[in-house]
Amino acid sequence: MQRLEWNRFSQWHILLDELCECRGYIDNAKLASQLCRRSGKSAQEDFNAAEKNLRNWRLGRHLPLRRNFMILAELLGVSDDPELLRQWNLLYSAARGRDVPDRRQIADEAEIVRQANHRPARRLLWAGAITLTAVLAVTGFRWMASDPYADLPMIGYDARVRMLVGESRLIHGDRGDCDGGNVPGWGYTMPRVPFSTLGTFSDGGLARKMSNFCNAVVPVRAVRFTARKAGVEEVRLLDDFVKIFVTDPAHLVQ
Repeated sequence: MQRLEWNRFSQWHILLDELCECRGYIDNAKLASQLCRRSGKSAQEDFNAAEKNLRNWRLGRHLPLRRNFMILAELLGVSDDPELLRQWNLLYSAARGRDVPDRRQIADEAEIVRQANHRPARRLLWAGAITLTAVLAVTGFRWMASDPYADLPMIGYDARVRMLVGESRLIHGDRGDCDGGNVPGWGYTMPRVPFSTLGTFSDGGLARKMSNFCNAVVPVRAVRFTARKAGVEEVRLLDDFVKIFVTDPAHLVQ
């Protein structure tokens, strides 16, 4: 894909529409199908709703909820480009706050984050807090680009996981200390990963998730699940119960 100057976009829905076209989603049908599949939905009404939502999102009539926002980012490969990821998060936060900055503000804020990310790790959290406070005072909106782990994929615990045969996804994460240190290695995490009759669990590498215990986004050792056959089972994964639903793609509504 041709690299674009992402900071020239000042509204999230315009960035979304441009990104969809760049990724080959000229209409919404294919992306709606993938959105349903990623969400574990297969009914015709789910597809119709996804297609309508995409149309509204690309036109700027509505904003997706956080879950759909994260799924869109995954489907469109947003995290593959750090500059795109930064702008994607920034504009979405601005749109939710109903206060969209102009292009000069966006470029300035992106530069602040870029400089902060090159400072020594011990000072990064303090620098991020000071930077965020200053930006809030000037712009009056919330944004996510201050997250020092923003380049890692975001995951979350879901008690019900819906997947298709052949699909592979990060479904949980094992955290270390609340300050981001001592992220577990796979050898530490593996004993709390169960056997599955529907697929295989494996090391998902480093990721990030919101920890209720830490009340912050922290880095984690991710657990990946690859679905091998259709069925339903409940397992205990990292001390949490997870019910996994795996569907055969042949049973999906076309």
